[in-house]
Amino acid sequence: MTTPFQNAVRVGALLAAAGMLLILAACSTTGGGGHAKRPEPSGTARKSAAPAATLATESEIDIWQRLRAGFAIDMPDDPQIDTELRWYVDHPLFLENAWGRGSRYLFHILNEVEQRGLPTELALLPIVESAFQPNAVSRSNAVGLWQFLSETGKDYGLHQTAWVDQRRDVIDSTRAALDYLGTLGRQFNGDWALALAAYNGGPGYVSRMCQSNRSRGLGATFLDLPLRNETRCYVPKLLALRKLVEDPARYGLSLPDIPNAPYFTTVDAEGPIRLDLLAAVEALNPDDIRALNAGFHRGSTPPGGPHRLLVPVDVAEQARQQLAILPRQATPLLATTTDLPQRRVQWRRHKVQPGETLTGVANRYRVSIAALRQANGLHTGMLKQGQDLMIPVAYAADTRPGPRRGCDGERVVHRIAAGDTLWGIARRYQVDAKQISACNPRLAGTALAVGKTVSIFRPAELTAVADATRRETYTVRSGDTAWRIAQNFGVSLEQLQRWNSELRTQALKPGDRLTVIRGGS
Repeated sequence: MTTPFQNAVRVGALLAAAGMLLILAACSTTGGGGHAKRPEPSGTARKSAAPAATLATESEIDIWQRLRAGFAIDMPDDPQIDTELRWYVDHPLFLENAWGRGSRYLFHILNEVEQRGLPTELALLPIVESAFQPNAVSRSNAVGLWQFLSETGKDYGLHQTAWVDQRRDVIDSTRAALDYLGTLGRQFNGDWALALAAYNGGPGYVSRMCQSNRSRGLGATFLDLPLRNETRCYVPKLLALRKLVEDPARYGLSLPDIPNAPYFTTVDAEGPIRLDLLAAVEALNPDDIRALNAGFHRGSTPPGGPHRLLVPVDVAEQARQQLAILPRQATPLLATTTDLPQRRVQWRRHKVQPGETLTGVANRYRVSIAALRQANGLHTGMLKQGQDLMIPVAYAADTRPGPRRGCDGERVVHRIAAGDTLWGIARRYQVDAKQISACNPRLAGTALAVGKTVSIFRPAELTAVADATRRETYTVRSGDTAWRIAQNFGVSLEQLQRWNSELRTQALKPGDRLTVIRGGS
């Protein structure tokens, strides 16, 4: 039995011109476009909402209703949109993962879009760009939720230093992306299909295509332009998401319950601090710390600031209390001490002298080699004479004794779940149960409490063993691309290519089998 969706696709396919079909065949998940309304100024309604909605309080309005009420881009009669929609319908796990990550950011992004009077379809653009992954990096080295190239990011005020990459920060990158999109909307006279194509391919490139067509007496709309495949396929991906959000039940899908309320807020650390110190807040998920503060790519706020941290609203007060007990000025400790959760970080600069080794520098400052490598982005142990190293020096308010034996190496924070036992946790992480007890003194003589955290220290070589336990095999389906598969599993394209070397030289074919390591490195 045919569905309404299948009938629509068949009708669209019959109406498509032969030249269009050639373009569609070249698309990886295939592309489209169309005219768009120019958004009205902030404060004016783009569409008249139902009377009941205008009387509802914010807490009564569903976030999906807000999105639908602000949709303002015209929907062109482009069969490519249905092709992209079919891909989403056939890959529900991709959408599930993307919405799960996006639940942290969607309220903030939608607020910013509405305040600027922009079409609310733009709030869905990070799904097309990065699947809501703040650490996503494209083949062209575009970075973050909104996939900024380095120079474009700098043009829009996104700082990129050894400590901070604001392209990964949800607040800074969203501000910059909407500034950029607003500029493009004005440049292309409110034609959002062209503006979005320019966001993907560059405004100069799209402008040249428009001018070339006009000089030959041809049309200059999105569908008229001979755009490269990636750009040609870009706009339909967003418009397909709009159709899905407008009527998910029609396509056999459901949208997750994302609260129409802020997910995160800002707390002031008032100085350099390691992000993992917030793990002492029992209700704070380590994944939230990383996802909300992805701009700090060395695991610490930078020595010169900014020192603001993003945390979920419901644990903000606990986070502020935790930060308040960290000393502002204190006596230095041996930096190898691992059983002190309340430590700040200060930084020293060291210039490498002739003959110095990484091990020697680590011993001199009493820090681990792993900490030095992470703080300085070192991939090998080789040092060059005159090279500057940043040395993390821990401070605390007391002078408790140093680490217990075995409490070093790779630190993993495990949150206790129902049914967990000390023996089971030790087996999972391939360490000794006695070591876990020794490194977590508060566990002594008490039962494991659900929701509490346990610090586990593993030798670095166990990482490879852990990868093996997360290894999966994925069978390529029609319409898949390597980039989409990577997004689906929450890994980078570079990781997928490293695990499957043939991806660098061969095109994907349906039936190919790929190795994927969830959370692998």
